[in-house]
Amino acid sequence: MKKIMSGSDERSYLVDTNIFLRILVKDEEKSFYECVEFVKWIKAGQIRATTSTLVLAEIHWTLSSFYQFPKEKVAQALGSIINLKNLKIIDKYNHMVALGLFEQKNVKFIDCLIASSPMILKRQAVVVSFDRDFDKLGISRKEPGKIVKES
Repeated sequence: MKKIMSGSDERSYLVDTNIFLRILVKDEEKSFYECVEFVKWIKAGQIRATTSTLVLAEIHWTLSSFYQFPKEKVAQALGSIINLKNLKIIDKYNHMVALGLFEQKNVKFIDCLIASSPMILKRQAVVVSFDRDFDKLGISRKEPGKIVKES
């Protein structure tokens, strides 16, 4: 496992909901393994990674409503993310930027909020997601398999 960060080229990654969901529900084998490998790099401190409370809330909602996981299993899943070594959880957004994006683009408001994070706006982080709606927002997005292959 190579280290992705080097000197001033250090990049942070903001991990979106679908990366964690692919691991938790194992719905696509290839994506599952790419996400597991990416999370291993986070745990090992090979990359700087953050997620947000919005992502945690979206995971809760998706597991509870769509996948109908029992509360105990949802709590276990959220705990595994919250306690993931080397993963930071952020709560900073520019709500007016998010609202403007939401009004202009055909994307979910939660994606606009994530895109309005100061680290995303300042291009200090890349969103890690399979959701191509982030591409409509003019921010940097990569899929986990691409990050792992590039390194």
